[in-house]
Amino acid sequence: MDVTADANPRFDLSKAVEMAKSVYSLVIVLVLWEAVAQLGLIHYYFLPPLSDIILRFVELTLNGQMLYNAYLTLMRALVGLAIATVFGVVVGVLSARNDLVDWFFDPIIKIGYPVPIISLIPVFMLWFGIGDISKIIMVAVGTFWPVAVNARDSTRQVETNLIWSAKMMGTNDRRLLWRVVMPAALPGILTGFQIAMPLSLIITFVFEMVAGGGGLGALEIAGVRSFESTQVYAAIIAIMLIGIALDRLLRVARSRLLHWT
Repeated sequence: MDVTADANPRFDLSKAVEMAKSVYSLVIVLVLWEAVAQLGLIHYYFLPPLSDIILRFVELTLNGQMLYNAYLTLMRALVGLAIATVFGVVVGVLSARNDLVDWFFDPIIKIGYPVPIISLIPVFMLWFGIGDISKIIMVAVGTFWPVAVNARDSTRQVETNLIWSAKMMGTNDRRLLWRVVMPAALPGILTGFQIAMPLSLIITFVFEMVAGGGGLGALEIAGVRSFESTQVYAAIIAIMLIGIALDRLLRVARSRLLHWT
C-alpha cells in the first residue's frame, strides 16, 4: 500500500517533467512575445500583447462569433475531406489493381497533383460562387490528390506473397480485396489522409479570406479591415487549435486501427 502511494507521485512528476521538456521552447517564445509587446518595442497593431489576444479570443468565444465561424470552417474542411477520401481511395486502389483505370487516371494525377490548388480560387468562385458549395468542392479537389496517390502506391506495395497465399487458399477477388489488400494498404491510405487533413484546413481558411462568407478566414480578414489586430491573432490561434486537435485525434485513431502493426 505504501509503495503504491509513493510510486504515483513519482510517476506524475516524471510525466510533468517530460511534458515541460516538450513545450519549453514554446513557453519561452510566448513569454518573450508578452514582454516585447508590453514594453512597446513593437507597435501594438503589429504585435499586441498575448494577454490582450487571449482576452479577445475569450470575448469572441463567449459572444458566439468564434464558435460559429469555427463551425463553418470545420464543416467545410471535413465535408470536403470526406468526399476526397472516398473518391481518392476508390481511384487509388482501382488504379493499382486495374490497368485500364490506371491508364485513364495516371495522366490526370500526374498533372493535377503538382498544381497549387490555391491558384484556382478565382475559377471556383466563377463556377460555384462564394458559398459553402464552392469551398467544399475546392477542398475535395485539393485533398483528392494526396489521398489517391498514397492509396495507389500503398496498394501496389502490398507483398505479392500475401496475395499468392490468399489465392492458393481459394480466396476470390472480392474477399482478397477486403481481407488482404485493403488491410495491408491501410497504413499508406491513412498517411495520405494525414497529409490531406491540414491541407483541407489551409484551403478552407484561405478561400474564406479571399471570398468571405463566414469562417475563421473571414473573421481574420474582418479584423484586418477594422484594424483589430487582436482579432487577427485570435482567429489564427483558433485555426491552430483546431489543427492540433484534429491531428491528435487522427493519431489516436491511427494507433487503434493499426494496432496489429
